[in-house]
Amino acid sequence: MKAFYSFPLIFLPSLVSAIPSDVAAVELDKRACTPFKNPITNANGCCDTVSAELFWIDILLGIGVCCPIGQVLDGFNCVAPPSNGTTFTGKPVCANKTGVDLGIQYGHCYVLLSLNKNYLGHDSAEKYVVMGENPGVVFRVCGDTTTCTTTVDQYVGINGTWWMQDQFGDPNGSGFAWLGGAGDLSIVNSTDLALIMGGSPTFFGGSCAICISFPPGGAHAPCPLSPGQSHLGIAANPNSCQNFYWQEVPCRSEK
Repeated sequence: MKAFYSFPLIFLPSLVSAIPSDVAAVELDKRACTPFKNPITNANGCCDTVSAELFWIDILLGIGVCCPIGQVLDGFNCVAPPSNGTTFTGKPVCANKTGVDLGIQYGHCYVLLSLNKNYLGHDSAEKYVVMGENPGVVFRVCGDTTTCTTTVDQYVGINGTWWMQDQFGDPNGSGFAWLGGAGDLSIVNSTDLALIMGGSPTFFGGSCAICISFPPGGAHAPCPLSPGQSHLGIAANPNSCQNFYWQEVPCRSEK
């Protein structure tokens, strides 16, 4: 009888003490795991924010990409940050196939550098301006204005069009926004006001560039500014366009 009763007395304390730790581990997993939907597959997942980082594509819709800690978002793909400039070189993008595409890809993100080497950004309010108070706005090239996943990773064709998602957004609003409006083009929060963009390949100073337009018209600075500065605007003449070097950068997470 002593042998019978000694068995649970030896193992029961360890068994009981293990239960709270198991429960705590489950609770920790619940706290660390953030649900999301993949923008490409539409599959639901849960991102362990202890060992990974969740990049929100649309935080209200719960759409995001879960990447291992230390990786960055290249379009909708998780990649190792560049140590030797192989992913994001800082150089203007060129056509993947000359005469076929512009070199920019749907779903990928870029900053625009003017020919006088000033970045496109925001002024002190909501207008887009070269050499403004808030330069270097990150834009995602989108084939649609919902999830930005249409033809993702494909190169924009010579006659292709796209929308520009502003990943800085309205300074007085929340989330991402869009390039749009009229006159001096500005940040817009409504996709109905977002402008469709086109472009043609050009070449300046030994570097590839894209001259942007707003079909069916062109693009032109609508009013004079200080030397080196320029607003974006729509031109009636489709031959008129505004040149920029396009540099690929990591996409941002919506907050």
